[in-house]
Amino acid sequence: MNSPIPLAVIYAGLAGTVLALIIATAQQKWSCKVFFLLALRLAIGWHFMFEGFHKIHSTYTGPTDTNRPFTSEPYFKVAPGPIGEKMRKQFGDPAVTIADKVKAPKDTKPEAFAKLSVEEQAAACPAAVIAQIDANDMKDKVEAAVKAEAAKELAAIEADEKKAIEAAKTDDDKAKIKAKADEVRSVVQKKDAEFKQVAAKRITEAKAAYARWVYGVDGRPSKVKIISTGDVSLTAPQRLEHIEWLRNEAKAVTDRQAVGLGNGYGMESKRGSEVRMDFIAAEADLAKDANGFIAELQKELNGGTAIEEPVQLSTGQKLDKFTMWFLVTVGAFIMGGFLTRLSCVMAAGFLVMTYLAHPAFPWYPLPPNTEGNPVFINKNIIECLALLALACMPTGRWLGIDAVIHRVICGKEETAPPATT
Repeated sequence: MNSPIPLAVIYAGLAGTVLALIIATAQQKWSCKVFFLLALRLAIGWHFMFEGFHKIHSTYTGPTDTNRPFTSEPYFKVAPGPIGEKMRKQFGDPAVTIADKVKAPKDTKPEAFAKLSVEEQAAACPAAVIAQIDANDMKDKVEAAVKAEAAKELAAIEADEKKAIEAAKTDDDKAKIKAKADEVRSVVQKKDAEFKQVAAKRITEAKAAYARWVYGVDGRPSKVKIISTGDVSLTAPQRLEHIEWLRNEAKAVTDRQAVGLGNGYGMESKRGSEVRMDFIAAEADLAKDANGFIAELQKELNGGTAIEEPVQLSTGQKLDKFTMWFLVTVGAFIMGGFLTRLSCVMAAGFLVMTYLAHPAFPWYPLPPNTEGNPVFINKNIIECLALLALACMPTGRWLGIDAVIHRVICGKEETAPPATT
């Protein structure tokens, strides 16, 4: 069992919960209604609390062979519901990345762009990419890398010169070796003296290389569904054209379903779900590949050492942290009977948000790890209705901290209303 709490503590907590349930039921004259309502509340609270504990534990344990840190990004990545797109953007909007880093700033044909000079190509690179390549004191890093290369070459020349002189048999041969080494050394030393120009040239070439991909001159290995099962060399305009085709296909399917076609488990519905998911995945992959290309260029400029970007949590990652602790807190409140009605409503609201991301509509794909085949009604809706039903009853006053607060304020114990026939 992968839990942050020892198993013995869990068993003790479960036994204490059952004992409290029995005592509370006895105090309410063994009412079946009280027993099952309290059992339902405790079960839901237990479920919420330990789901939160598991997520927290997975995050603090970190990635291992048997553990995956919690993140809701994969769940929202394929969420087709009304709030699905909004939630995906909380983890970074691929459409923004594509607009800033992939779409060409100018309308120039690939043939014409290929004829431009390296400097002109670099100047036509997307502004966001230029800023990213120039960031992190890149110019100083490249100059240092050029200096290191020059020093390495000089050391190699001197080592080779020493070995050659030791192996030479005559002074004439030694003089020739030294003269040749001096000639090579002068070239390297000149390069070292002009390292600023060399560094600037390398940065310009890196920007030009990215621009050639953006303007459709050079391709890069890409994995694109439908086009190929393996790597294929594609330019940025070709990737954008594929995404636009998927966008139009998805819109066409949505328009047909809007007039009542394709609902249910028919081929049209299945095809629509696949196209929507392919479109979302294609956008995310293109944005990821663009950032990966920039990282490769930065690594080459930095002498083969990757540039460590400052870690900044996205809104989605911050929401993940809030979600973990929300589940633990609201679950504990529901189990402990503290602010019980409010806690039940808050938990129900969380389930509604989850449902709106992945509704159990028959024309939508099922969420990851879904059991069974829900149609409109899934486990989230059922648990949400149960929480709202509990919010209508004073179960916290039958068992929980609310009972203590009520007794202190009102001076009497809450009893369950008599059963009606």
